[in-house]
Parts: sequence; structure tokens; C-alpha cells
Amino acid sequence: MADGLFLPDGTFQPFNAADLSAELATRQNAGVFFGELDGWLSTLPDPDPVLRKRGDEASVLRELSADDQVTTAMLARKNRVLNCPHLSFRAGAPEGETPTPKAEELHRRFMADLERTNLRTVITGMLDAPFFGFTPLELVWRLDGDWWHIVDIVPKPFHWFRFDSRNQPVFVGEYGLYCADPRPLPPGKFVFVMHHATYDNPYGLRLLSRCLWPVSFKRGGLSFYARFVERHGLPWVVGEAPAKAERLEKQAMARDLSRMVQDAVAVIPHGASVKLESAGQTQGAIHEDFLARQDRAISKVLMGQTLTVETDGKNSLAATEAHKSVADDLADADKVMVTDAWNEIAWLYAQANAGPGVFAPLAAYDEPEDLNVQADLGKKLREMGAKFTREYFTGRFGLKPEEFTLEGEDMPPEGTADFAAPSGRRATAAEKAQANLDAAIVKMLPGALRASTDFVTKLENEIRTANSYEDLEEGLAALLSPVMAPDALESFLARAMTAAAGLGATAVQAEGEEDG
Repeated sequence: MADGLFLPDGTFQPFNAADLSAELATRQNAGVFFGELDGWLSTLPDPDPVLRKRGDEASVLRELSADDQVTTAMLARKNRVLNCPHLSFRAGAPEGETPTPKAEELHRRFMADLERTNLRTVITGMLDAPFFGFTPLELVWRLDGDWWHIVDIVPKPFHWFRFDSRNQPVFVGEYGLYCADPRPLPPGKFVFVMHHATYDNPYGLRLLSRCLWPVSFKRGGLSFYARFVERHGLPWVVGEAPAKAERLEKQAMARDLSRMVQDAVAVIPHGASVKLESAGQTQGAIHEDFLARQDRAISKVLMGQTLTVETDGKNSLAATEAHKSVADDLADADKVMVTDAWNEIAWLYAQANAGPGVFAPLAAYDEPEDLNVQADLGKKLREMGAKFTREYFTGRFGLKPEEFTLEGEDMPPEGTADFAAPSGRRATAAEKAQANLDAAIVKMLPGALRASTDFVTKLENEIRTANSYEDLEEGLAALLSPVMAPDALESFLARAMTAAAGLGATAVQAEGEEDG
């Protein structure tokens, strides 16, 4: 039976493979024919409404960083991501499966190549995308034998690139729109970090273009305000000449008062008086409010709110928390943008070196669990009648077994946990050492593995069934090698065996003291 679709009236409409595989809604089919021409006419015009209204090119956006409020807001938004230490890379694998040895090796080599690059500089360039619409990243490769190494990742100026009628980026250089021969980009050479790009606007949403008018108004207002302060900031010297004073006498008095502004000394005719008048504060307040309005507009565009960038001493706690929540949402969106860019770089790395059958390394921000949220959840579960085990508190909150007791449980003597002993008797030194060894090795695990109750149970069983240090080391290696990189596994085994030896010696000594 041919592929097709049954319509609501019961009739069968077969699919046309040619129609389904071809793109219908294109610029050419829509009547936009500039893509058929050569040169700069073959690139899409920038659809940014602010730039088009002003008749400017996107390159003017670079000048806006000279404004203090723009710079402050840009750095505040960037630093919320740059100061987050939880970016990590792991070997790629299907959901719920462990990485293959080839994926582990690809991940190891990828991380070794990234050690040669300045990751903070690269991420800073990625985070320019919201302000300029997109950031081009050029990948510099080096062939060593049969392996392509990434030597460097360099953020390049956004205004050197445009998009053609098929929304593909092309290199146009410094002169942008007037480039006579846009150059297509070779595959695997560039990765573009995009900010809300669409088919209609492949250049992305440029936040800085929305700051052009506020910055222009602010600059004009500052110039006017400076002249206002210069002219009206000093007190006015008002002289009252005698009623019968002649014109020449009044002019001489005005000259004396003018000199008084410089040296505070003046000689005035008999019967005249002098007063100092100051300009009213209303005019100055109007200009201050006008400038503050432009700063708030800039903060809202770049940060989504104002209170994390500026304060006026009148903000409530609720308003501050609401504004911080908006800033956190933007930071989360920026982190997704950064991880998407790294994942595309990793995908190109995998295609160049391992082919389509091997999963590329994956980047992610592994945020630590909020213990307050976990505690609130535990409280609600307790109110519903749930009872918790020691494994719940050690696994969820990282507590040591000897740091707490459960409700209705006897306090272990001298702060030592006896949960390894059967109910009704005191644990022996060997049982205490076994429990401490379990807790010590589990604590050494990476957070993701430690959070898995099933994996921790398997690990504890492996520890308890080992008959010697050699058995313990072999069992740990077999269990952990599929889920840990070779270097990390080697370091983990070294620390685990050191802990086992120390706790074993302690147990032997304690048993001798008990027997004595």
C-alpha cells in the first residue's frame, strides 16, 4: 500500500515523495529574486527595524559599548554565565546507556585539545551573540597523522559576515554590504552562535540595536545638561541700580558685577544693591529624570529588568527578588546558547575524526541540587507518612552516617555509627570499618553517580564481597570503567585503595584492643 493519509471524510490521499522532500515556501517562490544576482545583491538585507529606520549598518553597534550603562549591563549579563563553574563535558551516549570505548576515547582527545584554548575567551565571544545577533567562531584545525586536532577557536567580528538567499553565512569582510564577491564558508570551518534567529531574520535579534535611540537621547541630553549646569549652576548676580542712574552708570555697574563672578570683588554706586539668585531645582530634576529614563531603558533591553544593575533605595524585597528571577532566566537561556554552540563544535570534531557511528561529546551546565528544595520535599513526604532511611540522608544531602540519627534510633556511643551491625547488638570494629569504607568510597564518587541509589547499592555490594585489596580494586575498576574517563578512574582507584588500607589498619588495631 502506498504511503498516504486518510482524510476526515474517509478518503485516502497518497503522499507525493517529490512534494514532501522539496521546499515550497522559499524566497524565490515568494517572488524575491535578488538571490539570482551576483555580488552584494545576492546577500540578504539586514531586516533590523531600528537600523533600517536610522539608515545605519550593524557595525555602528560596536560604538555603543562606550556608554557606561551599556557596558555595565553587558558585563553584568555575561558574568552571570562566565562565573558559573559548572560547565562540563562528558562522553556521548544514547539516553540511559553507557558510552562506548570509542566515544570515551573521542571525549578524551577532545578535552585534550580544548586544554590548549582559552575557554573563557571563547565563551565571552559566544555571549556577545545576544547583543550583536550572532557570533561567528572560526575553528583552526591541524592534521596530525590521521587525526584532526582543534588548535584554536577564535570569535570573529560579526559584521564581516552576511547571509545569502538560502540563509547560509558568507564572508564579506570589513566593507560588508559593498563587498563585490561574497565568499561561501568551507564546511567544518565556522560555528555560528545565534540569538533568536529566524528564517525571515537569519541575522538574529540584536539587543544593542534597541539601545541606539536611548543612547542617542542620552548623549544629546548630557550635552544639553552640561550646558545647563554651566550656565545656571552658578548663582546669578542681580544688581539694582539707583532709580536716577544713567545708562552709562548701569553699564559700568554691570561690568563690575561681571568681574565679581571671577574675583568676588565689585565696586557699586551709592544707593545700589546686589543680590545672589540661584536657578530653581525643577529644571535640573527634569534633566536628571530624563537621563535616568534612558539608563533604565538600556537596562531593560539588555538585562530584562533594572534592579540587578541599578538601585534607587526605594525598592522592595519582593521587587528585587522578581527582578533577580528575570535575570536568572536570561542567564539560563544564555547557558543553553553556550552549550548548543559547544555541542555543535563537538559534533564537527566527531565527524572529522570518528565518523557518524560514534556519539560526539556533550556539554552541559550541571547545576548543583538546591538542598533547600530537597529539604522542603522531604518535609512534605514526611508529613504524608513517609519514613526515611540513612541512605536517603547520605545520598541526598551528603551527610556522614555518624553525623545524625534517625527518629527512634539509639544514639551510637561516642558519635560512631553502628548501622552496619544487626539490630540488637553493638557493631564490631570490622563492621564499623566496613560501614566507614562504604561511606568513604561513595563520597569520592562524582555527584551524578552518587545520586543514583541503584549504582551506590551495586558499589557497596562490590566492596562487601571483596576478599582482598586486589579483589576490591578489580571489582571497582570493572564497575566504574564504563562510566568514568580513564584518568578520572585511575585517580579514583588510587584514593579508594588508600582509604581501604587506612580503614583496614584501623579495624585491625581496634579488634586487638577489644580482644585485649
